[in-house]
Amino acid sequence: MNSENQYQKLLRSRVASAIAQAKAVATLSHQGVKGNVLEILISQLFEPLLPADVGIGTGQIIDCFGNKMSNQVDIIIYNKAILPPILIDGKLGVFPIESVLYAIEVKTNLTAKELRVAHNSALFLEDKLSYLYGIKDEEGNDKEHSIDKVRSVVFALSSDLSGKKINEAERYKKIYGKGKIPVRSICVAGREYWYEDDGNWIGFTSTHDFDEILSFIGGVTNTYKSVAFSRGQPSLGQYIVPNGNEITVVSSYELPTLKITCQVCGEKKFFVPNFGRKDMVLNGRIISNQKCKECGGDMCSEDANYVFKKGRLHEINPKQNM
Repeated sequence: MNSENQYQKLLRSRVASAIAQAKAVATLSHQGVKGNVLEILISQLFEPLLPADVGIGTGQIIDCFGNKMSNQVDIIIYNKAILPPILIDGKLGVFPIESVLYAIEVKTNLTAKELRVAHNSALFLEDKLSYLYGIKDEEGNDKEHSIDKVRSVVFALSSDLSGKKINEAERYKKIYGKGKIPVRSICVAGREYWYEDDGNWIGFTSTHDFDEILSFIGGVTNTYKSVAFSRGQPSLGQYIVPNGNEITVVSSYELPTLKITCQVCGEKKFFVPNFGRKDMVLNGRIISNQKCKECGGDMCSEDANYVFKKGRLHEINPKQNM
C-alpha cells in the first residue's frame, strides 16, 4: 500500500462523510432527492476540497452568439475572473461558456441510459456553443487562438454494472463508437475512476477508501488552471451591449475629410478610409476599394502626405514642389 500523508487522510474523512450522506439521501423516494444530493455534494464534497479561485454552481450554460442554452447542468466549476455568471438563487444561475471549466453530470445510479444522456449533453457543449476570443492583437482586434473547451465529466454514487466483466470506460466506448468522446472522465464512488487521455482510457476499478474520488478531484485540480488560461480575457461587454441598434458616429472634434476622384470620368466623392487602429503616415495617393458608381473607374485621392492616428485621418499635408 502506498504511503499516505496527513493531507490525504483529512481529505478521505471529508469524502467519506459527504458520500455517506449523499447515498443516504439518494435512497429516499420523495421529490427533490436529486436536488438534495447535489446540495450535499456541492457543499460538503466539491466546495471544501477545490481551490478558492474557482466557483461552484448549478444551472445552464450559454454563449453570447444567441445559440440555444444547455440543459440544466448538475455541477458547474467556473472561474468568475474570466466572466461572471448571473446567479439567481445562491448557486443557481446562467453561466457564460468562456468561464465554465468543468461540467459535472451527477448520477445517483449510473446506467447505460444515464451514460448516454450525459454523452448527449456533453456533445451539445462541445458542438453547439461558441467561445469568444480572449486575446487581442497589437491593434486591439480579436486574435484567433487555441481554446480548451469545457471538460464534461460524470460522477455517480453507484452503478448498475456488476462483476468484473465490463467497466465504465468499456461501456462508454459502446456509446460513442468511432465518434467524438465528449465525456472526459467517469467516477463511480467506491467502484472505479477513468479519464480519457489522447486515445486511451486510464484508470482503475479496485479502490481503497475512496481512492477513486481523490483521483477524480486531483484530476480537476491538476487541469483547471490550464483550461482557464486558454480562455484569455474575453470581453464581458459582448454579452451586455445589445446588438442591432443603428450606430451614429459623431466626431469629437473636426477632422479633415478625404476627397477622391474617378480617374476615368472625374466623378468626385468623399471617402472614409479604414486602416484598423493603426498609427501611420502615407505618402502618395490613397486608392478606394470602391469603384466609381458612374463608370466603374478607380477612385483615388490627390498626391499628398496623409497622417492617420488609430486609423482616423488627422492631417493632409500637400507635397512641396521641389
